[in-house]
Amino acid sequence: MTQLHTHDYRNPQQLPEGAVLIVGAGQSGGQIAEELHATGRDVHLSVSMVPEAPRRYRGQDLIYWMLETGKHGPDYGVNGLTTQALPSPALRFAPNPLLSGIDGGHSIHLRELGRRGMHVHGHVESIDDGDITFSDDLPERLAAVESLFGQRSGRAIDAYIAAAGIDAPSQPPVEADDWLPTGPAQLNLADAGITTVLWATGYKLDFSLIDLPVVDEWGYPKHSGGVMEQAGLYVVGLPWLTRHYSAIVGGVGLDAEYVAGRVAGD
Repeated sequence: MTQLHTHDYRNPQQLPEGAVLIVGAGQSGGQIAEELHATGRDVHLSVSMVPEAPRRYRGQDLIYWMLETGKHGPDYGVNGLTTQALPSPALRFAPNPLLSGIDGGHSIHLRELGRRGMHVHGHVESIDDGDITFSDDLPERLAAVESLFGQRSGRAIDAYIAAAGIDAPSQPPVEADDWLPTGPAQLNLADAGITTVLWATGYKLDFSLIDLPVVDEWGYPKHSGGVMEQAGLYVVGLPWLTRHYSAIVGGVGLDAEYVAGRVAGD
């Protein structure tokens, strides 16, 4: 049995022949599932709680609106995509929405993956000598990931568009879909012909190389706008440093500009 984290995955040819089980359905898990399925692989996907989202939203790529809302929203009293609006510090570790940049960019919908022939399962509950048991919460998980975007990000974007008076088309309503994939609750790896398990379980922050008390109880650096409590120590590029997209190329600039100014001043 070949096992590897998505960090070490490069292409389908890297894997031995046979079916593949992907544990985790974030951006990496969803994108790799599509890639493997396109090459004819039999794909099993154990889902997580990563929100689905429309790649195109109100006439623009979704990332455009996320960046604009995070940058300019506070000027109009719209703070939904800033760290201060998070109801819990734990949400700083929430994953980005389930999207792909392939072929110009598109949404990834778990129900649609099932319709295309992939085996969609609940989260992994236990593994015992090649027998995997999945939870029976697939309907609830699918409903949750389909609604999360509208509860926070979509609402913040809509509020920003309205407050700024931007002329943007309305978003077509999403039709209700209660179709369920039929992945089994139990699976024997050998019987299913699975020769590879891909762990799409993400990453966590690790600041153990800094021999100072720099993190809070969540393991996140204690800072204000990227300026840490210890004199001369700064941080940029972390998820939700000050806003949703502080960790990506398009969003890190605002934080870097502020921190650079503080470095120069200090």
